[in-house]
Amino acid sequence: MDLLEREGALATLSAALDDSAAGSGRVVVVAGEAGIGKTALVAAAMDAADGTRRILTGACDPLLTPRALGPFHDIARQGGGALAAAFRDPGGREELVAALLGELSAAPPRVLVVEDAHWADEATLDLLAVLGRRVGATTGTLVVTLRPERSDDRVRATLGQLPGGVVRRIDLHPLPPPAVAELARRAGRSAADLHDLTGGNPFFVTEVLAAPGVAIPGSVRDAVLARAHRLSSPARAVLDVVGVVPGRAETWLVDEVLGAAAAEPVDECVGAGMLEVDGEAVRFRHEIARSSIEDELTPMRRRDLDARVLAALRGRPPIDPARLVHHARRAGDRAAVVDAAPDAARLAAASGAHMQAAAHLRTALEAADALPEARRAELLEALSVEAYLCGTPGEALTARREALAIRTALGQTAEAGEDERWLSRLLWWAGRRDESEAAAGRAIALLEPLGPSRGLAMAYSTLSQLLMLAWRNADAILWGERAIALARELGDREALAHGLTNVGTARVESGDAAGRAMLEEAAAIATADGDHDNAVRAIVNLAWGDLLHRRYADSATSVARGLAFARANELRAYVQYLLGMRAWARLELGDWAGAEEDGREVVAIDGAHPAISAHPGIVTLGRLLVRRGDPEGDELLDVAWRRAASAAEAQRVQPAAIACAERAWLRGDAEGLRRYAAAAVATLDVSAVPRMVGESLLWAWRAGELDRDPAGAEEPLRRSILGDPRGAAAAWEELGCVYDAADALTDSDDEDDLRRALETFDRLGATVPAARVRARLRDAGHVVPAGPRPATRSDPDGLTPRQREILALVAEGLTNAQIADRLVISERTVDHHVAAVLRKLGVASRAQAAAAAAR
Repeated sequence: MDLLEREGALATLSAALDDSAAGSGRVVVVAGEAGIGKTALVAAAMDAADGTRRILTGACDPLLTPRALGPFHDIARQGGGALAAAFRDPGGREELVAALLGELSAAPPRVLVVEDAHWADEATLDLLAVLGRRVGATTGTLVVTLRPERSDDRVRATLGQLPGGVVRRIDLHPLPPPAVAELARRAGRSAADLHDLTGGNPFFVTEVLAAPGVAIPGSVRDAVLARAHRLSSPARAVLDVVGVVPGRAETWLVDEVLGAAAAEPVDECVGAGMLEVDGEAVRFRHEIARSSIEDELTPMRRRDLDARVLAALRGRPPIDPARLVHHARRAGDRAAVVDAAPDAARLAAASGAHMQAAAHLRTALEAADALPEARRAELLEALSVEAYLCGTPGEALTARREALAIRTALGQTAEAGEDERWLSRLLWWAGRRDESEAAAGRAIALLEPLGPSRGLAMAYSTLSQLLMLAWRNADAILWGERAIALARELGDREALAHGLTNVGTARVESGDAAGRAMLEEAAAIATADGDHDNAVRAIVNLAWGDLLHRRYADSATSVARGLAFARANELRAYVQYLLGMRAWARLELGDWAGAEEDGREVVAIDGAHPAISAHPGIVTLGRLLVRRGDPEGDELLDVAWRRAASAAEAQRVQPAAIACAERAWLRGDAEGLRRYAAAAVATLDVSAVPRMVGESLLWAWRAGELDRDPAGAEEPLRRSILGDPRGAAAAWEELGCVYDAADALTDSDDEDDLRRALETFDRLGATVPAARVRARLRDAGHVVPAGPRPATRSDPDGLTPRQREILALVAEGLTNAQIADRLVISERTVDHHVAAVLRKLGVASRAQAAAAAAR
């Protein structure tokens, strides 16, 4: 295949294939606008490999709601054997990963191609992330094509998770005028104005040159239609059928819709370059061509074709129900939507695509006006679960309330009790603690008179969970053990895992090592049963318990384990929680760049879906920025305090109050310090965790309001309160908490102690506490060390490596969206970085920043 101006891209792709075959697997991302030649480039590289690779290709289709794991089902079907078996009857995500890695490690070297990832479902993106992190140990290559302009934060985040050493990115650009002129020469056509009209887009150029006559069509759509209009009526009918089927249309499907064998008109379409054969199916050479043909159809013609395609697909099971939903919606067949959408939702959920599952359930409910009320309640309950799992608690709460109203009206007490239990959980996620506890009480009141049941075990466990979250651990253990006993009696593994997690967490927080075994048992049970929510909750609580007791290495292991699980199963709220915990640990261990990165990601998620799971990350980022003197820190801590006050739980109130007390201390705000220290101390009636006892009492002591013995405080904090700043600093240093060690030394009046603290603050960029220490040294008559000057830093402008990288792209003229795509980060994160760059450079605009960069 002769590709003009693609030699460099082809060489990069070929080198990646060679690296993979040598035992260093690669991920190749081929990016470019529609029609730019991504598929042609991959095909040319495969042709050049000359049969030394086995190529398996899958595509993401522009269905109204994407197929769960659609491209990997295509790949598995082509691969056959163990791979096909794994996807035919999937037992879980790890089994699918193992099967794909086995394929990537087989001989001859494999190339798995996932086309059009900008249309991918969540499960596909998660699986791509997992494979990308492990492909380096195989002899295979994972090729992903996508359109940057259609890719969203989900796609960028997926690519951002891949190790930089294995990824090769190829950005394809339009052809220059000489290349367009050469194509025109080969086609025997004039090149006049051809480049200006087509913008150098290879597909558009090809279509224009294939158009009849001398006149140049005005758009790519006109060029496609000009070619189509030269076909016979039967061939054009084939195009219409294939045009309403995203992706590929099976030849039997074309025959059934047309009511006759269509081999000859299909051959005519292939010969004219409109369609290409793909195994037992046909498809357009490009999505641009398909959508051009589809858009040409009248609304009624399109509706009729969708109805005929739907009828044909329903008669040939098994067909992915997502395809049925797509055509049923476009055909306006509400009964077919209600019939297929719940099945599509179940399949998506089983694949970990909870966003797509929720979308299918919304579609079913929109068409369910004629359904019996009990069936509608079932759909609402299912939607509530899926919305909860993909991190949209507001929608989950609304759906569950509507289901409860239906169950209550129908007198279905057991179902109403289950809805109340779920409401309790959802209200907690929404930060409405009092309402949550009331709903748990109503659930128990409804279910206890009905006798032992799974619902009652879960209601007991839900109340236990609320008590555990409020750090009322003795009561949490009491109710949790009731739930565990009833669950074991009934053989209910879900309720057992839930109860074990609550009791295990309460024990870990209380310092009882036996709680770890309970949490591990809960995680094992839930993981084996595919119960993603309970499995990740147990892992999260393991990480939380370790962080609470400053077992940083153990916590990091659990956080990594939890993040892998939560990301693989599209559990956004838990990803947010875990990132917040990791940010917290990184801040305390002195990795402020890592803490900021995690905190920013938490805040970005929260911007779209506010939830209590953002609390640790918001508090952490707020504290970091306040220490740096960044006003954004004030905004974050104010948000954290408002939400904590609304949630009214010690584990929310204490960290927020402590962070706000620190802010007041750094600002010299005595009244604010007293107020927030008192709020932190007030929670100690239910919290005896040494860390929190110590941190609360420290700020009360600094406020001059300490009224109790610090015997229960964590050792470094106890030493500070007892007036031993050096002993406290040494204890902090042993734990690795560098900022806290420096902060402890600020309670000393010794010049050397203050200078040691100042060195740490300057190194971390903690400008506010550094300024306080300099003022104290100056007031005491000491020579005050100058602050770090830009000339002595690793970067002359005080920019981080990431900010320097972003400044270079700003200087190139890229927009924030383009920078986000280039660096595979969210646009919101780029916004924050650009604002920081402008602030550090002391300029007011991007143009001024670019000029500063040039200087």
